[in-house]
Amino acid sequence: MPHHQKNTFGAFALLSAVFFYWGLLTSINSALIPFFRTTFSLSWRDAMLVNVAFYLAPFVICFPASQWMNRVGYRRALTVALCLAFGGALVIAFSLWTTLFALCLAGIFILAMGVAAMQVVANPYVTRLGAPENAPGRLSLASSINSCGATLAPVLLAAVLALTVSASTTAIAGLYIGLMLAGLLLFFLLHTSRMHDFRDATLAQPGRWRYLWQQPQFRSGVAGIFVYVGVEVSLGTTLLSYLNEASLGGFSRATATSLVAFYWGGALIGRLLYGLCARYCHPRRMYSGCVTGAIVLTLAAIVLASRAGGYCLLIVGVMNSVLYPIIFSRTLSGLQDDAARISACLIMAGIGGGAIPFIQGMVIDIAGLKMSFLVPVCCYLFLLFNGARYSS
Repeated sequence: MPHHQKNTFGAFALLSAVFFYWGLLTSINSALIPFFRTTFSLSWRDAMLVNVAFYLAPFVICFPASQWMNRVGYRRALTVALCLAFGGALVIAFSLWTTLFALCLAGIFILAMGVAAMQVVANPYVTRLGAPENAPGRLSLASSINSCGATLAPVLLAAVLALTVSASTTAIAGLYIGLMLAGLLLFFLLHTSRMHDFRDATLAQPGRWRYLWQQPQFRSGVAGIFVYVGVEVSLGTTLLSYLNEASLGGFSRATATSLVAFYWGGALIGRLLYGLCARYCHPRRMYSGCVTGAIVLTLAAIVLASRAGGYCLLIVGVMNSVLYPIIFSRTLSGLQDDAARISACLIMAGIGGGAIPFIQGMVIDIAGLKMSFLVPVCCYLFLLFNGARYSS
C-alpha cells in the first residue's frame, strides 16, 4: 500500500473513532431521558429539556468552531471539540451525585457543544480525504461507525442498570466517567497523530453567506437536516416508552431498553451497506424509497398499537440510515470551498433534535403516546416533499 494511502486509511480510521464516540454520546443522552425523568421527578415536557439543551448547543459553538478550524486547521479544532465533550461528561456525573437537574442540563449543554464541534469538523474532513465523487460513500461508511456507537449505547446502558439495580444513579455517573476517559484517549491520539490537515480558503471572503443562501441545495439541505435529525431523535427517545407501555408494546423496561438497540442497529446496517454500494445506487431514488418506507411503518405503529407496531418502529431505523449522508453530501456538492460554513449551518440545523421531540412531548401530554407518532409522520412527509422539490 502506497504511503499516502496508508496515511489516508489511518486518518479515516481515527475519524471513524470520533464518529463512533459522538454516536455513543448522542444515543446515551436520548436513551437516558426516561431515567432523568424518574431521577429528577420531571414531566414529559420538562424531561424533553434534555434534548432541547443538547440540540441548542450547536447555535453557540458551530460558527466559532468553523472559524477555529480555518484558523488552526481541522485536526487541532477536533481536539478542542473532544475537550468540551469529556468536560461535559464530568459535569453530568457530578450533577447525578448531587441530584441537581440544572447542573445536569449545563453538563449536557457543554457535552453537546463538543459533539456539535466534532460534527462541524469531522463531516467535511471525511469528504475531503479522497475523490469527491466517492464522498457520499465515505461519509456513509463513517456514519455507519457512528450508528455502531448509537447501537451499542442502549445495550451498554441496559447492562449498567442491570448490574446495579439498587444504585442506578451511581452507576450512570460512573458510566459518564468512563465516557470522559474515552474522550481523553481520543484527544491524545489526535494530538499525536500526523494526519493530513485542511483549511478553507473562502472563509474570510465577504458576501459568501449571501451566495450560499441563494443556492437551492443549501436551503434544502438546512431544512432537511433540521427535520431529519428531529424525527430520528424523537423516535429514538419515545420508542422505549412505546415498547414499555402496557397497552402498546408491553415489554419489560430492561427488554425494551435492549430492543432500542435494533433501531440504531438498523441505521448501522443501512449506512454500512450504502457506504459499500453507494457507487451503484441512485441517491434520489434511495432517498425517496426510504422516506416513503418510514411513513408507512410509522403509520402502521399507530394503527397496530401493539408489539407488531413496536417492531415497525424499530425497522424505521433502517429507513433513516441513508438520509443523513445523502442530504449532507448533496448540500456540499460543488461547494467544497465553503465546507466549514456549510458544515456549521447543517450541524446548527440539528436543533431539530431538540424542537421536534419537545413538540412530540407536548402532544404526548395532551393526546397520549400513540397519537403523538403523527408528529414523525408529518416530518417524513416534509422530507419527501423537500427531497422532491430539490430534485426537480
